[in-house]
Amino acid sequence: MVPTRSLRKDRPIGDEPCNAPRAAVRTVGRAAGCLWLAVAFTALAMATDASAANKTPPSTPQGANIAALDLGGDIAGITGTYGPGHSGRSLIDGSTGSVWQPDGKEFTFPQDIVICFYAQESALVSAVLVTLPPERTHGPRDIEVWTAMDDSMVAFTKVASATFTTAKQVQMISFAPVEARYVKLRVLSSGEKGVLEIGKIQVTEGSRPGYVALRARHPEIAGWKTSARFAAQHGIEWLQPAALEWQNQNQCFGCHVQAQAAMGLAVAKRNGYLVSQAAVQELTDYMRLLQDTDGSESGMLLLDNQSVMTAQLAAKSSHTPADQPITATQFAAMSFAHLDQMGDNKPDPILLKFVGWLAAKQQPTGELIPDLDRAPISQGSFMTTANAALAFMQAFAETGDARYQVAGGKAVAFIAAAKPATTQDEVFTILALSRFGTSQQQSLVSGLIARLKTEQGTEGGWRESSAAPGPNAFATGQVLYAFKEAGVDTRSAEFVRGVKYLLGTQEDTGAWPGQNTASTQTSEFAPTMWAVIGLAGSYGDIEAPTADSLKSQLDKTGRAVLYINFDFNKSTIRPDAKPILAQVVKLLTDDPSLTLVINGHTDNVGHHDYNVKLSQTRAAAVVSALVAAHIAPDRLSSGGFGPDQPIEDNDTEKGRAKNRRVELVKM
Repeated sequence: MVPTRSLRKDRPIGDEPCNAPRAAVRTVGRAAGCLWLAVAFTALAMATDASAANKTPPSTPQGANIAALDLGGDIAGITGTYGPGHSGRSLIDGSTGSVWQPDGKEFTFPQDIVICFYAQESALVSAVLVTLPPERTHGPRDIEVWTAMDDSMVAFTKVASATFTTAKQVQMISFAPVEARYVKLRVLSSGEKGVLEIGKIQVTEGSRPGYVALRARHPEIAGWKTSARFAAQHGIEWLQPAALEWQNQNQCFGCHVQAQAAMGLAVAKRNGYLVSQAAVQELTDYMRLLQDTDGSESGMLLLDNQSVMTAQLAAKSSHTPADQPITATQFAAMSFAHLDQMGDNKPDPILLKFVGWLAAKQQPTGELIPDLDRAPISQGSFMTTANAALAFMQAFAETGDARYQVAGGKAVAFIAAAKPATTQDEVFTILALSRFGTSQQQSLVSGLIARLKTEQGTEGGWRESSAAPGPNAFATGQVLYAFKEAGVDTRSAEFVRGVKYLLGTQEDTGAWPGQNTASTQTSEFAPTMWAVIGLAGSYGDIEAPTADSLKSQLDKTGRAVLYINFDFNKSTIRPDAKPILAQVVKLLTDDPSLTLVINGHTDNVGHHDYNVKLSQTRAAAVVSALVAAHIAPDRLSSGGFGPDQPIEDNDTEKGRAKNRRVELVKM
């Protein structure tokens, strides 16, 4: 653990409730903190000054400023905060008159500012320009430039260093062009002790024979700032520091604050968004710390001189039979289930303790009755039971223990038989049945989707319930996420209207307002979490294919790549793959002479032989789905190659995600 940074005093934290009334107080030392990111470069460097104050020097390279927010640039991390923090984006947003300073009154050198480019793609870089603040002595003095290609941002190489003077407003560090995914500006000192201010940072794209510029590779950059992905990323960058500030200030488990934030970050990371691993780690570390020895989730830490180890060794349950924290525990279990889906299939002892405790509290009907009634966040049994079902099924996937599968099946059966009353009830019914239901239970999903479509407001959003005064981001984000998980096409009219509603109601900070809600303690947390989950869960970094785009790929290269989601460690196709499969069916229907081989591929995580078999069964499952859609079996065959034919580097998370694919190969 690293020391907790001081909270920003000029920014109020949301009035979010914690779960303290249902928890025994624990005694621990201060356990929180801020990790920071770092990155690196490999090349020869030199520093040059501008020829006139306030003007870009004539020797400045003429390439695009690919760090610009307008062109998809972003701040991956700054020392002492998570991601860009609350103000880091001002370094690259093109605004005039703004000056960035480190978060908190006290800071230490070095200060690292890590920049990445559109979709975290690699680019050729040849210079970094730094605009000093109006009071130039407050700006950086000794500075270094580093780069990295690795997602983990651990192996860095320094490519340039410089000592700035105060004579020029714009300072440039140029170097031989080098390809990088991350550029780090490391500030070693400033012109005046105890002060650091920076106006703007630019990263110039280089050129060389054969290099294709970032904008040429991605023409969609032109619409980046008005896209759903931009809005989701902006929400993530508000959520990360805000959730950790709330945690550090309140020192308690806020149910959905940590758990729902961790879920949102896991969903976003899975779909290629820029997520602070330090934020995820600190949220999950805190939830681990609050797990009681009986497997339930407690609620509060009391800070004094006692150690964390002392509290953990006390081995006391915090709960009486009449006071069981089912709500807190199912939230924590749900978040760990989502996080585990990002890793390997090894059993997670923390998750297994959570689900063991929840299974013991499950009613004979399968219901998990919440102990907390705080609408809309915790309201009724649909959410608690559906989240428990997710955790049970993830535990079964990790262990093969049939007891967890039975518990999950009972939870799903309860949900299928119950009658939803609120939008949240409908959402969690769709999520549970579409993911884990029998074919008969899954048949109920289409009716619920149709019902939700009729409940969409004229503004494009959804209400928490029919009694709510109007729509909000909380309910709208939930519905969009459920729609996507159930296979509703993101191009459908209802989906597009819902997205437009979220884009139109997002605040300048990146958060969504708490409005039109049943909550008596309104804050931005719950609506922002669900807006992020709804958008990030629906719009990944890979464009959904169309029949025309698939045909174009096949005509050009003889193969086309699909990214189809399967159940964890299984060959069961997830419902959200329906729109993709529908486009493959259209492709085959439009060209009756076309015959295809369906090949499965995996990353290199896990045993080779197991991955080969998994890729074969998944490819066969795709063939079966196409045959079920009335494509003649003799037009299709399947195979699987496991990790043996990667198209990206398996050393990065993004590369592994690209390698987990299904390919259509023209016969």
